Amino acid sequence: MRNERKVGGAAAAWPVLLALAVPAAASAQERKAASPMTEQEAVALLAEGALQDRFRALETAAALGPRASSELRLAVIDATWAELRGETDTPPDAEAIFDYLKTVTELRDPRAIPLLVETLTMGGENPLADFGAEAFPAVFAAVSDPGEDPSRVFGGLTVLRFMVEDGALTAGQVARVREVARDRLSGSQQYFPVRGAMRLALALGDPELRGIVEMIAADRDAAEALVSPYLSGEIPGVTRDRAWEVDRVWEYARLFLSGGGVDIGPVRRPGSG
Repeated sequence: MRNERKVGGAAAAWPVLLALAVPAAASAQERKAASPMTEQEAVALLAEGALQDRFRALETAAALGPRASSELRLAVIDATWAELRGETDTPPDAEAIFDYLKTVTELRDPRAIPLLVETLTMGGENPLADFGAEAFPAVFAAVSDPGEDPSRVFGGLTVLRFMVEDGALTAGQVARVREVARDRLSGSQQYFPVRGAMRLALALGDPELRGIVEMIAADRDAAEALVSPYLSGEIPGVTRDRAWEVDRVWEYARLFLSGGGVDIGPVRRPGSG
């Protein structure tokens, strides 16, 4: 991720953190008294405005949602990229990126797809599945790259599972998803992608893929073969417990096969799909 200062260790969901992001913002009463902002003003402020004004512009865009003009929607997307890259004056501990992403989600603009792929490392209820087949190429590319960040792969596999469950993909796209699920269940890799691949495999309803998950559930050695003994990007002060990871893969395989685990996140957001 290009902005570890803002994104690393982010929470799994995208809460509204405006109060934290703008500690010196005007009171609700003062904002109410302010004149309504036009879309043209919001576009200008998102590009060059001060912190408080940018959030007022975000509020304007969020209130309009998909009805916002193409220019305003693109301005929000561009401003979110700038926030993600650390190119703004937002305080490092504000986590304002969540407010930007919430607004982007509400706009439902396909031009946000590359941005949302970039945020797959943040986990949580990434809205990419809401774009259906339109987002498929970018998500598929992320999960197919053997050198991709494991967190992004996990997020992408989860999005693909949502798309499969929604029935949003063509027959050809589903066939490609089967291939990537098979690949992710046949090589040594990090723990999270394995978990995501197992859930995706079962969602596809493919007998061969289900058989792989059954083999993992029946044999801890099969689970161990999937969890890499190597971990890139070691976190200082954090000791990795590979045996725990292997045990979790083994346990999750049995849980998912039994039909359990539906409440294990990320889960599909209510009303989406």
